[in-house]
Amino acid sequence: MFHCAMRQVEERHVAYQVDLMVWSNRLDLLAISNFKGEVQVHRLHWQKVWNLPPPKENVTVQAIAWRPDGKALAIGYSFGSVYVVDIEDKEILDKYEFNIGTTEDLHDLKDVGITCITWAVKAGMLESATEYNVFDDAKVFLQKPPSSNTSYKSQGSDDTVKSFKEIPEPSQLSMLMIGYGTGNIYMSVFGRYPYGTINLAHLVNDECGEYKVLDINLSNDFSVMQVLYLDSITNNVYLSVINTSVLSAYSEELFVVANKHSQVVQLLSHLDQTMIAITEAWEHILLEMDSKMAYYASSVPQGGVSADLLELLMLGVPSDELELFLLQELTAKGLKKFGSSVELSYSTIQKLVLKQLNIVGHNLAYYLSDLRGLTRIPDRFKILGLDEAIVTQSIKACCAFLNKCLELQQVIDVSMRNYKAFFRWLFVVIIRLLDEQTPSEIVKMTQQELTHIAEFLYNFDNVQTENSDSASEKPVKFNLERLGQYLQDQELTILPDDEDNPWHKFLKDNACLVNDSDTIFSMTEFRKFSLVQQQKYLKNAINRVFDVTDKNINKYFSVIYNIKCYEEREQKMNLRDNLRISQIYDPAQERFLMSLIDTNNVADGICFMSIQLKEKMCTAVAVKYYFSSSLLQEGSHSILDDAVEIMDAQFYSAEYLSVLIKHPHNEDNTIFIQLPLKIALENANDLNVKSKACVFNDKTTRKNISILLDHSVYKVLEKMDGFRIGVSGGRKVAVVLSKTHRKVRVFEMEVNGEDEEDETLDTTPQSQTTHASDNSQMTPDKHHATTEDLTF
Repeated sequence: MFHCAMRQVEERHVAYQVDLMVWSNRLDLLAISNFKGEVQVHRLHWQKVWNLPPPKENVTVQAIAWRPDGKALAIGYSFGSVYVVDIEDKEILDKYEFNIGTTEDLHDLKDVGITCITWAVKAGMLESATEYNVFDDAKVFLQKPPSSNTSYKSQGSDDTVKSFKEIPEPSQLSMLMIGYGTGNIYMSVFGRYPYGTINLAHLVNDECGEYKVLDINLSNDFSVMQVLYLDSITNNVYLSVINTSVLSAYSEELFVVANKHSQVVQLLSHLDQTMIAITEAWEHILLEMDSKMAYYASSVPQGGVSADLLELLMLGVPSDELELFLLQELTAKGLKKFGSSVELSYSTIQKLVLKQLNIVGHNLAYYLSDLRGLTRIPDRFKILGLDEAIVTQSIKACCAFLNKCLELQQVIDVSMRNYKAFFRWLFVVIIRLLDEQTPSEIVKMTQQELTHIAEFLYNFDNVQTENSDSASEKPVKFNLERLGQYLQDQELTILPDDEDNPWHKFLKDNACLVNDSDTIFSMTEFRKFSLVQQQKYLKNAINRVFDVTDKNINKYFSVIYNIKCYEEREQKMNLRDNLRISQIYDPAQERFLMSLIDTNNVADGICFMSIQLKEKMCTAVAVKYYFSSSLLQEGSHSILDDAVEIMDAQFYSAEYLSVLIKHPHNEDNTIFIQLPLKIALENANDLNVKSKACVFNDKTTRKNISILLDHSVYKVLEKMDGFRIGVSGGRKVAVVLSKTHRKVRVFEMEVNGEDEEDETLDTTPQSQTTHASDNSQMTPDKHHATTEDLTF
C-alpha cells in the first residue's frame, strides 16, 4: 500500500490580499500575485525571494506561468502585456504587448487583456539538441564576444556593459501560449521566438464569435491541443480539440530556427549595452573638455578660444588671458593628466568598437546567413514563414553596420593623432612660458603635425548658447564633431573622405555586380548615417525577419471536435468569474482530463470529463460528481445526502485531483481531498463527442462520489476557511488560501509515514514517479484569481 501524508510546513498572514498562486515545476518556489498588482516568489518555508512591483498604477495580474526549466516566470498584466522575468534577479527578459483596443467600454477592458498563459514542454529530446553536428557549431567559426567589463574604468563603472550572459541552449522544445483579447492564442517557442497567433473564431468558422480563452492544454508530443473557451455572446463554455500536428511534425525545424533567433536577440542586446558604454566614454571626454576649458571660454568672446589658440600657433605668443589660463588654470601637470584622461577615453571607445561591435557584427552576419541558408530548404522551413529577401536585407544592414564601425575607427585614429599633437604642442608652450628647458625631441614638430593642429583648432569651439541671457550661465560644449556626430541619432555633418576608396571606384565602374548579386552591397545609401542610426536600421531589419504580425498560421491548424461543455442557467453575465477550471494531460493513457466548477451552482459539483485520442480513435467520458457529509461518517452512506459546497479543484498529477470542500458541520474548517482519478474515471459515463448537446446540462448524471471514497483520502483543515488551492504533484506540495485572501497554509504532500506527528492521508496504490515529472511540466500554469484555476 502506497502511503501519502500531508504535513503542514507553514502558516502565514500576508500584508496584501493574495490573488494567484502557482508552484514552480522544478524548484520549491511559489509565485503569488496580490491585489496590489505585485508578484512575489517565496520558498517553501515562506522566505521571500523577491517582490516585483506592478509596471503601472492600478494594474492587476491576470495570469502567471513558470518556464518549464523553472528559471523564468511569465506574468500577464491587466493592461494587456506579458513580462517574462528572470527568477534570479527579476530582470525582464522579454515583453509582449497585446493591448489592442478592441473595446470602447472601460469596464470591458479586462476582457481584452490577458486571459490565460500556458507554458508547455515537448516530451523527449530532439535530435538537433543532442547530436553534435560540426556544421551547426558556430564556435568553430566565431569569436565569442568578450564579457564587456573593459568599460570605462576611471568612471568607476565596471558594470557599464553587462557581461555577455550566455543563455544555455535548451535540450527540449517548449512553447509559451498566451490567450488574449477575443479568442486569440499567441504562440512563442521558448517564450522568445514568435511563432504566430491562432484565432479561435476563425478556426471554428464563426468569424463574429467573441471568445475568451479560459484554459489551454497541449499534449506532451505537441500533436493535439485542448482549449476551453467562453462564448461571450451566449455565455456558454466550449471545449475545442485542435489538431496541432504541425508543431510536432516540424519540432526540429522550430527548435533550430528558435535557437538561432535566441542567439541573434542576445547579440542585439549586447550591441545595445556596448553602445551605451561607448556613449558614456565619449561623454567623459566632453566633460573633461568642459571642466578645463569652460572657465577660459566664458572669459573670451564667442569663437575666441579657437582664435587665441590659432594665434598662438602662428605667432608663438599667447594673449594675456590665454597665458594666465595656461599657467594658472591648466598648468603642465594638469595638462598631462588631462591629456592621458582624454587619450584613455578614446582608446576605450576604440577597444569597444574593435573588440565588441565588430565581433558582435560578424556573429550577427553569420547567424543571419545561416538563416538565409535555411530559407532555401522550403519543404522544411517555409512553414515557419521566413522570407529570403527580408533575411538578405538584414544581412545587408549588418554589413553596413560593420562598415560604419570601420569608418568610426578611422575617425578615432585621426582624432587621437590630432589630440596627441595638440597636447604635445600646448605642453611645449607652457614649458617655454615658464622658461624651463624642454627636451629637444618634444620640440621638433613637422609641418604635417602643424597642419593637423591648425585643422583641429579651427573647429575647436562651437559654443552653444541655450537661450540664456547672462554670459556666465551659458553652457559650453566643445565641438569635437568628427567623433561625436557618430554617436547621435542624426545624420553626419562632416562626411568621411572616401573619394579615393578603391572599392567604391570598383563598384561605380561595375554597377552590374551590385544589381545582379545579393551578396555584394554598395554602402553609398548609408553614407550619411551615424553609428546610432545604422544600429537602429540593423535592429529594424532583423525585427522584420522575425515579424509575425501579418503571418497567418490558422491554415496549419484544424478543429477535430468543438464540444459545448457548459451553459449558464441563470443569466448573470459573470460566468467567467465563477468558474474554476483545471486541465491535465496524461501521457501514459494519451488523454486529456478536465475538471470544471461553477461556484454559483453548488448542486453541479465537479463537472469531470476525459477525452482519449488513441490511434485516430476517440473515447470520452463525462459525469458530475458531488461530495456529501457521508464522506465523514463511515458506514452510514446515503445516496440522498445534500451536496457540500466545493470551493476549488485542481489536478495534482495524472493520478489525483485535489479538491477543497466546505466542512458540512463546521464553518471554520475545510476538507482537502486527494480524489483518485482511477475511481473518477471508472464511475463516469461514456460520452458521444459528436453530439451537439451540451455535455453538462440538467440531464447529466450526478453521482455522490463520497460513498466510493475511503476516509483516508481526505484531511480536515482545522480553523482554515479555505477558498483557493495551488498544488503540484511534481514538487509534492500544496498551498491553501483562506476566504479573506490574507492567510495561507503550505503543505508538503506524500511525506514518509515514519513521522508520527503527521496525519496520514492514505491513497490507492499509484505509480507516482512514472509520469509526475512529465505531468508537472505538461500541465498548464494559470490564471485570473476569480476566473480560472491555477494549474501546474
